[in-house]
Amino acid sequence: MLSIGPGIVVAGSVMGSGELINTPLQAAKFGFVLLWAVVLSCAIKYFLQVEIGRHCIVHGRTTVAALNQCPGPKWRGTSWIALIYLAGYTITLASLIGIVGAVGGVLHAAAPLTEDATTSARTWGILMIALTQLLLWRGIYNHMEKLVAMLVAGFSLSVVAGIAFLQGTPYAISWEQFTSGWTFSLGNDARAGAYAVVSLIGALGTKANELFMYPYWILEKGYGAHVGAKETHGWTERARGWVRVLQVDAGAATLLATVCTVAYFLLGAAILSSMPEKPEGLGVVDHMSQMLTETYGPWSRSIFLIGAFCTLFSTLVVATAATGRMWSDLLASLGVFDRGNSYATSRCHRVVQSVYLVGIGIAFLLLPAQPQTLVVFGQFFAGAFNTPLLMFAICYVAFRTDAAARMSRPTAALLVLSVAVMLACLVGALFS
Repeated sequence: MLSIGPGIVVAGSVMGSGELINTPLQAAKFGFVLLWAVVLSCAIKYFLQVEIGRHCIVHGRTTVAALNQCPGPKWRGTSWIALIYLAGYTITLASLIGIVGAVGGVLHAAAPLTEDATTSARTWGILMIALTQLLLWRGIYNHMEKLVAMLVAGFSLSVVAGIAFLQGTPYAISWEQFTSGWTFSLGNDARAGAYAVVSLIGALGTKANELFMYPYWILEKGYGAHVGAKETHGWTERARGWVRVLQVDAGAATLLATVCTVAYFLLGAAILSSMPEKPEGLGVVDHMSQMLTETYGPWSRSIFLIGAFCTLFSTLVVATAATGRMWSDLLASLGVFDRGNSYATSRCHRVVQSVYLVGIGIAFLLLPAQPQTLVVFGQFFAGAFNTPLLMFAICYVAFRTDAAARMSRPTAALLVLSVAVMLACLVGALFS
């Protein structure tokens, strides 16, 4: 069990803006009607996560190296899929800009620096970018990771428990309200509902960017090293054994993300949808604290702000760290530096992380102070572009994993079914 963990690292980046901002925001707009999209978005990508992880364990490949096995044109030995995906990934980082704004808004609510809310929130946002840079450059975050994970988990569980407490308030959820979320409807405004569904697919569960990141955490955990070379005795048993560990790891992360996200959605649908003023602006997260204050009482606002800060800040750090690894992997594939040189790899991680943080900081200062708009847009683009591109690539490499450790036929059927369902949801929403 000590080997389980990469999925939780991924969950650390998943349990962020999607759950804390996008999910309650859509619940506030549409009520219970999009519950089906929330559950599907969280649970259906499990098989994709396992298969990209399986391929990388069995063959000792990074994500880009795995995608390089796909057919089609290559530039300097690097697949067009990896090149286009990373370009699209840059656009999805609009969500990180929104997260910086949301973190700034949370800190302003807790400790305002000036009377002007926008100035205070923007100052806090820039300070958090600087702190992220310091933590990652010096490797300090590794020592804080367990503490932050515990705080995020505790906060998420308090949201889950809030569902039970909610039943004793005027906002109690009826069976009719709950079942209304399973009609596969887009609500009264089909176009707005379709946009929301695609953004939820891009925001929740192990979304495309987290699928891309997962192999890096697996390899850093040492899964591939424990499998060893295929020519060694017992390779098949070791490979299959580590895949079973991976399945438990991914399953635990999927279950955690699904339960907590559904709780966020139900609280938002029950409480925020009945309020005339919807969450927006730099105070969007503070506004959403009503999900707890209306359940536990006014004292819980402070708990919500602390939990929200830990959730969003950990997302910013993990996503930035993953960005360094993703781009470093691509640059190594292009021959910019030798992947086997650990010093060059580490330096590239830091440089890429720094460049992205500077870019995010500049965009944060220049763009309008509407975190929720940036978060939803970035996650919509991830759902409409990155998700279908990567899921087809994963399917291709999954069927080309070494036969001795390849998925079973029932698993293959479930993989294809999950992709078909997700594609049907995307096509149905985009062309509705």
